[in-house]
Amino acid sequence: MRNPASRPAPRPGRRAAALLCALLLPAACTAPGATRDWPEERDSLAAVSAGPGPECRSSGVAVHIGRRRFLTAAHLVDGTQALLHGCGRGAAPASLRFAGRNWEAEILRKGQADLAAGIGTFYVGGRDVALLRTAPLPPDVPALPLCAAPPRPGQRVLVDTPRRRAVTEIAALVREASPLHGGYAELPLRLEPGESGGAVIDLGGACLAGLVSHRQERDGLWRTRIVPSPVLRAFVGD
Repeated sequence: MRNPASRPAPRPGRRAAALLCALLLPAACTAPGATRDWPEERDSLAAVSAGPGPECRSSGVAVHIGRRRFLTAAHLVDGTQALLHGCGRGAAPASLRFAGRNWEAEILRKGQADLAAGIGTFYVGGRDVALLRTAPLPPDVPALPLCAAPPRPGQRVLVDTPRRRAVTEIAALVREASPLHGGYAELPLRLEPGESGGAVIDLGGACLAGLVSHRQERDGLWRTRIVPSPVLRAFVGD
């Protein structure tokens, strides 16, 4: 079973998020009452939101990579989630919450979705990624560089999303069943709605090793698949 790590749904409050953490991933969650508000000046994450209306908006995370450019999961901004949830066709403008204010975001590029009814959204080449750009940002806002090396099994990483900051490791590199849909790196975590687009940061190099895409059930266990840095680098063109 395949599920994007985000869907059109409101973010839970602090108490609900803390309860969910206690039930699902107690070792990987922030302490009760410590669910982070947006933004935090010390990091490069933004909240991203897009959709045709209040009941049909997808929300998740975008990562500032410098030069007022942000990477996020394509399924958050390309209209596929609204379509899968019966909200009609077509993408809607994306907005970001970053550096203490709201920003309209221009979608410079997005991966090509291959919709498969009833089982989620697949992307050509595994490129569940979109490149956004805002108006000029304040000087010296944080940004994460893209890792030059691909992720490898056993590599220690930090997963950074609104719900959690969790140290884990790359569990495996996997290919989709169809060669058309490319491949991903996997984490041994089940991430939840609202965490799509989250940063997966190499602990050794302080660079972006991957971007949270979707979760997948395999052999009775839930895993989270991430778009690895080589795919991100090729997509951005850096």
